[in-house]
Amino acid sequence: MAEQATVVITGSGGRIGAILRRALAGKYRLRGIDRVPTPGVPGALVASLTDLDAILPVFTGADAVVHLAADPRHTPDIGWDTLIPDNVVATANVYEAARQGGVKRFVFFSSMHVCGMYENDAPWSRVATGDYAGLDPAGVPLVTAEMPARPDGPYAVSKMFGEALGKYCAEAYGMEVVVVRLGTVGREDGPGSDARSFVSWLSHRDLAHLTERAIDAPHVTYEVVFGASDNTWKIYDTLRARSRLGYAPRDNAEHFRATRAR
Repeated sequence: MAEQATVVITGSGGRIGAILRRALAGKYRLRGIDRVPTPGVPGALVASLTDLDAILPVFTGADAVVHLAADPRHTPDIGWDTLIPDNVVATANVYEAARQGGVKRFVFFSSMHVCGMYENDAPWSRVATGDYAGLDPAGVPLVTAEMPARPDGPYAVSKMFGEALGKYCAEAYGMEVVVVRLGTVGREDGPGSDARSFVSWLSHRDLAHLTERAIDAPHVTYEVVFGASDNTWKIYDTLRARSRLGYAPRDNAEHFRATRAR
């Protein structure tokens, strides 16, 4: 990526958007777009991603897009009345605006929930619930990007749409697409007390570093990685981001075990 690349962040006013705005300021020329104002990003657009014509100017001449904006609720009862406009139509519009704007690199934040049903099967179900007896963390086979998706709810299905559309845009238009199947990023920078947080936790600085590598890594056509810190207990192949993108996480949820786990 060129020095001082121009990067559009969708959902720039949200929780993860705020973390990235602070971390990436000065490294890139940031543009923001959200339905709410984006502090600290001059000229950030307030608009709905469901309005393609309204959002097109933000993408013109940008080098990369980090697409965060979505309805993040992943409970089984979440309705399609919000997922269709916020996670499907909006994502389609962002890809199209990026294509029309000449954007080369597209970073799509997907979710580990795209493969969440694997967590119902042993040994992953034991890791997810903290039943570690007799398990060696180094010996647990990992769910990989090559394995079939097994979404655990409508939210995850909506994220699969964005992954598939990214594959299409990479092959049809030559866009460089990185899909990050995101783990858990808390408002506070640490895992929760539940066992699964010790699998999926992504620290704020590792999130920023992973995003930088997704923007800047060379030789990308279409890549899918899982996003978490260097946690001891793993279900997903988070090591892939190291080999494919040069991601070097520095944090481990295990450091919080004594104070967080129940």
